[in-house]
Amino acid sequence: MKNVKQIPLPILETDIDKIKFLYTNGKNSLFKQRYDKSPGWKSFDIIKNYSSSPLLKKLPCISNWIKILKEHTNIRVVKHSYISVLEVKSSIDWHTDSDNKDFNKSIITAISTKDSFIEFKDKRYFYKDGYSYIIRSGNEHRVLNLNNDIRITLCTTPEEDYDVNVAA
Repeated sequence: MKNVKQIPLPILETDIDKIKFLYTNGKNSLFKQRYDKSPGWKSFDIIKNYSSSPLLKKLPCISNWIKILKEHTNIRVVKHSYISVLEVKSSIDWHTDSDNKDFNKSIITAISTKDSFIEFKDKRYFYKDGYSYIIRSGNEHRVLNLNNDIRITLCTTPEEDYDVNVAA
């Protein structure tokens, strides 16, 4: 069974240095730990409960990408979106995110994922920077960052169910 699927969304070209700057300077204030058992995994909400953080304006690469999604796909409303960072040489241990064994509707977009992967019991999957994926997060998985740099992804959850095959 395939647990990760690349989906046809516009490529996200982002200012990695700006995100790294925000992380380095906001590691203890902006970015919060995601999971007790994985202290190296932190995130910052840029959209929460449909409301954009003022910092989203400082990341035009992401705000413009979300605008393009709304214009060129059947995604109209973003409920939640966060920047996820996994520290150097860190991991997110084996876990499931839900009981749902189907593909989750949250979209994971790789920003800086060199020398890292998501692993399910059957296979390791490697993301390509700028591309978007959906995963079967109800199946047990873990994430490893073997890089000497932080791993950065963007997780975006649209309000509506969407057709991952609809993109202009």
